[in-house]
Amino acid sequence: MNPQIRNPMEWMYQRTFYYNFENEPILYGRSYTWLCYEVKIRRGHSNLLWDTGVFRGQVPPKLQSNHRHIPCPLLLFQMYSQPEHHAEMCFLSWFCGNQLSAYKCFQITWFVSWTPCPDCVAKLAKFLAEHPNVTLTISAARLYYYWERDYRRALCRLSQAGARVKIMDDEEFAYCWENFVYNEGQPFMPWYKFDDNYAFLHRTLKEIIRNPMKAMYPGTFYFQFKNLWEANDRNETWLCFTVEGIKRRSVVSWKTGVFRNQVDSETHCHAERCFLSWFCDDILSPNTNYQVTWYTSWSPCPECAGKVAEFLARHSNVKLTIFTARLYYFQYPCYQEGLRSLSQEGVAVEIMDYEDFKYCWENFVYNDNEPFKPWKGLKTNFRLLKRRLRESLQ
Repeated sequence: MNPQIRNPMEWMYQRTFYYNFENEPILYGRSYTWLCYEVKIRRGHSNLLWDTGVFRGQVPPKLQSNHRHIPCPLLLFQMYSQPEHHAEMCFLSWFCGNQLSAYKCFQITWFVSWTPCPDCVAKLAKFLAEHPNVTLTISAARLYYYWERDYRRALCRLSQAGARVKIMDDEEFAYCWENFVYNEGQPFMPWYKFDDNYAFLHRTLKEIIRNPMKAMYPGTFYFQFKNLWEANDRNETWLCFTVEGIKRRSVVSWKTGVFRNQVDSETHCHAERCFLSWFCDDILSPNTNYQVTWYTSWSPCPECAGKVAEFLARHSNVKLTIFTARLYYFQYPCYQEGLRSLSQEGVAVEIMDYEDFKYCWENFVYNDNEPFKPWKGLKTNFRLLKRRLRESLQ
């Protein structure tokens, strides 16, 4: 990370925004990456705006070599191909030097003209693994070299590290225009093929990261799965799963993986729906019986519980067991009713105990052969949550 801390700009000019944030999938000559950011802090049930600004960096000049106005591509490559010159690293240098605190929970949103390069992704993944109190959402105007394997893998790695990655839609372009551009009171005007470009990029990104992750990082696991009685700063669900396919009394398939909440209108974001979408598209067969087991950081919300119950009612060949670390808004009747609707469809809903956490650590975490380390209060919270779940299901 660049040790030199650079301060952000407050705004950009209209022409700069239109030129650099155009969402044409393939563009040459856009030699800078622009990054508009918002930093919010979590307090109770609300998020308070902490800081906003704009950074400009340099993308690796692979695109620059195709631009006739660049006088010396080799010189530019030597100057700007180092990750510390990129907008993402400029932000991290500034954030760590001026904003970061271990005692606050930060929610960071980036609006970027290009998705990060593989080098920046590696540093972002390391940063997120070391700072579980920071969540990051990246909304990108374009996908950087999305057809090359290393760049596709980098997008998957971002998701695995806990970052949300999505394509900027019309509302987000308008939001950036209103909050990060000297717009002189003028409204945002979409360009030719704006909607077509968005549809292509959204579909491409979804195809790249739609499949489940293999595992999560240790810091993510300890932060997201800690079975606290109250965990208002854990605002997303992580779902570890196993799928056992049985045909004629023999196991025909065995799948494992991890889903997390995704910013995807088709899955409505929640991890449970991400799983159902993947399962129905890639796994489900009417000629096979399935035993599915989930280990979730939060129990399902009422809407997801209803969708899961509807799915199970239509597919009698699928049996589901849910082990959850925490109960989501268990004090509200509608959330209790959601859990009861699952139970009525034959779902076994349980609270994760020590053995379940240990199983997840050993099978769904990049643990480097380190043993699972239980936290203080694990057993006490397990007993309290188990009693509360039993009351909710009655």
